[in-house]
Amino acid sequence: MGTINQVKQLAEADTPLLLFRCVMPSGDVQCWSTHSISFNGDSYTARVLRHDLFELQLASGDSMDGISRLTLTLANADSTMSELNRAIGFKGTQLTVYFVFADLPSSSITTESTVLFRGIAGDPDLITEDSLQLSFINKLTLQRVPVPEVRVQSSCPWNFPATLQQRTEARDGGTNRRFSRFYRCGYSADVTGGVGNLNGTSAYVTCDGSRTQCQQRGMFSLDSSGNTTSRFGGFEFIPSAILVRT
Repeated sequence: MGTINQVKQLAEADTPLLLFRCVMPSGDVQCWSTHSISFNGDSYTARVLRHDLFELQLASGDSMDGISRLTLTLANADSTMSELNRAIGFKGTQLTVYFVFADLPSSSITTESTVLFRGIAGDPDLITEDSLQLSFINKLTLQRVPVPEVRVQSSCPWNFPATLQQRTEARDGGTNRRFSRFYRCGYSADVTGGVGNLNGTSAYVTCDGSRTQCQQRGMFSLDSSGNTTSRFGGFEFIPSAILVRT
């Protein structure tokens, strides 16, 4: 296996390839590329449509010379990316981008690898019927925390626990405590010491994030046992814009 510096100087070289490895907040690993290939024991699926990794910034506003932000467009015709965003959420996903040379006919890596970018994702920028666009901020940038933390929207952004194990974690956050992705919702009606309303004799397993369903599940203000919940994360009132003289 040759080095990247050796291969790039050849008159005929293998195909340069970028490999995007994402570790989601739940710990699940998603691997994407422009072509299907295996690398370091991971299978990379052909899901990358576009990226702007090679658009470098010199003397950028966040005091970095190089890649401060990466935008990635992923194929979503099968709604896999939408389902991941709904079930887990891309915010906080850690991305590592590898550069290699590959022999595509044999689906093999022919050089060493090098890391071009490490970053953290925010919420998806755009979701359409056939694509999903994500932006990643370089881990070394001084402006990597998006503000505000929650978007201004009428629906609740928290992840609703659908299984008993998730509801047990939602009660107190489990080992992750308040950093658990189910803690902010907190619905745990069928768990000892939990809060929320039951759907007859069993727990609710879905929630569309609306105020109506949040009230049905007892997580808007009070549940049927009188426990204070107040976990609804949507915005009840959005002020109207007023034009004034400058």
